Amino acid sequence: MFWRFDIVFTDQDRLTLISRPQVDPAWDTFFCLTEYASTQTAAAAQADALPPPGQDRPAGTGSEAIRLVIWDLDETFWQGTLSEGGVKAIARNLEIVRTLNQRGIVNAICSKNTFEEAQAKLQEMGIWDEFIFPRIAWTAKGPQIRQLVADIQLRPETVLFIDDNVMNLKEAQFYVPGLNVAEPDCLPGLLASPRLRGKPDPECQRRARYRVLEEKQALRSAQGDNEQFLRESGVRISFHTDIDEQFPRIHDLVNRTNQLNFTKRRWSEDIETARAQFHDEMNTLFQTNVGYVKVSDNFGNYGICGFYMIHHDRCFHFLFSCRTLNMGVEQFVWKWLGRPFMRIEGKVISDIGMPVDWITVVPDADVATAADTATQGDRPTLCIRGACDMLMTSNFLRNRVNTIEETNYPYQGWEIISSPRIAALHEELSQPGVRDLLARLPGIPPNRFETDIVTGRADVYVLSFSQESFHGLYRSRSTGIILPMGHYKLPYYLPEGPHAKFDYTTLSHDDLLARDISGITPEAWEFFRSEFEFVGGFNRNIFYRDVRHIFRHLKKAGKTVIVVGLNATVGRDRPILEFFGMINSIVQPMSQEFGFPYIDVNRFLHGEEDLAKDNTYGGPHFDRSVYKKISDEILNLVPAAA
Repeated sequence: MFWRFDIVFTDQDRLTLISRPQVDPAWDTFFCLTEYASTQTAAAAQADALPPPGQDRPAGTGSEAIRLVIWDLDETFWQGTLSEGGVKAIARNLEIVRTLNQRGIVNAICSKNTFEEAQAKLQEMGIWDEFIFPRIAWTAKGPQIRQLVADIQLRPETVLFIDDNVMNLKEAQFYVPGLNVAEPDCLPGLLASPRLRGKPDPECQRRARYRVLEEKQALRSAQGDNEQFLRESGVRISFHTDIDEQFPRIHDLVNRTNQLNFTKRRWSEDIETARAQFHDEMNTLFQTNVGYVKVSDNFGNYGICGFYMIHHDRCFHFLFSCRTLNMGVEQFVWKWLGRPFMRIEGKVISDIGMPVDWITVVPDADVATAADTATQGDRPTLCIRGACDMLMTSNFLRNRVNTIEETNYPYQGWEIISSPRIAALHEELSQPGVRDLLARLPGIPPNRFETDIVTGRADVYVLSFSQESFHGLYRSRSTGIILPMGHYKLPYYLPEGPHAKFDYTTLSHDDLLARDISGITPEAWEFFRSEFEFVGGFNRNIFYRDVRHIFRHLKKAGKTVIVVGLNATVGRDRPILEFFGMINSIVQPMSQEFGFPYIDVNRFLHGEEDLAKDNTYGGPHFDRSVYKKISDEILNLVPAAA
């Protein structure tokens, strides 16, 4: 047998060579040759150890907080070698392990010993349950530690391996680049190291969560098929919006997560400064959806594991704890939020587009169990219909119910609204030639007249009518049908107020081009101008008939209907408030006539502090706390969601 030393480490005045025997490459015994210069000092020989108490680690050798300590046993954790006779506990090390666990820093083992013998000795010392992921076997430590770090889902820079054998330390660093290593003489000052301060965890919750992960991985390894394993694991998540109450944990997630942090926007380390940053971010755009995610499964609860902030269909924050790695949580949440656009910053270890069909949404993952949790299919489905402010309400409702959202959205520059007129038109679409006529109009998407009011998939219909202030009405000369039409680059209403609308038929195609409106052919625009006549803005009689038509249809279908009133009292835009008051005067008595509950939002509005922080304080948009109150009242009216 011969040896070739082909793994070489050099640092300062030390040269280390490691090799396997060439006759049997599978043999797991290593030899190590280390040569020290004659001027080598004891301090230089410990170059990879943690610094003395209170002293920062030298530049280039790591400065991140340690989250996991991996212990060798023989002549490191205890005194003596187990396979050669008796060993003696070191009281200081027992205390270090317990203290680290109470700081949220977990402890693992990597030792060349017989598993059962080492386990029995650690149980005798009363310390076995303090460790997670024990790797005790007569195999090389480098591959073992590489697998351990991968299984525990931490970055090597946050892991410390302590061993009395320099060869083992160097081998581990070869297999796990970035790993921190130290010899046992670091132990007297270990707890005083700035890198091992941790955070108070007196109940050792972090250790408990990793033990759940350990159990899951053992079962997954035995089962083989990871997706089947996940389907049988009962993975449950819940969405929550009480950010301020849970801000310390969310602050920690935003600033500490890396591997599953898709956006990598950080806040100040000072928690109150960070809280102010969060509120500034949240108020940047009115259409902001923000929340956190809890996760649990049949093995236990993982607590708050994710945070998101969506600005108008774009991810501003989207991040998850590595404790849910490979569970499909981030993929499921992204899909649940409607696949908002996301610019991924830096490296992430997740395929966000992976299909996931094994997760159930529950009201609170911390208290739900596989036995008593209703599946997503058992949750009531609500059709949320109205202007964009109803999306804010829907953000809160999604935590408890399934939702179908029918709100305004852009299409080729045109605004597509879900007013009662659109739903009432459905019967007229069956008239000869009507669909062909509509297909020739600009700004009509293929699904323009589809609505769940007709298909009836939802159990409950939540209706709001603020969109009546948006568009002018146009009547077809050949069929008589009346359509609302509105473009983002053309006026919504004139100075006279929401009743007065701009007549688009007065514009030529050249006028459109002058207003930077493209995508409409001259032929299509001339067809619109010749076929349709402007009949004005809001029409009280048409609105009354359309709402009554919808109410009758839903009542006949046996559906629950909840009507959300409009703000008519608080705000600076007096014309719109007066208009909303007029809408309320029509809708509220009609709701009472049909026996539909009516939510008077004016009960939640006491001053401008209850309006959206959009620097206008007009009145149509509210503070998030008001939308939360509206959603709570809606849920109270849906018994299955209470």
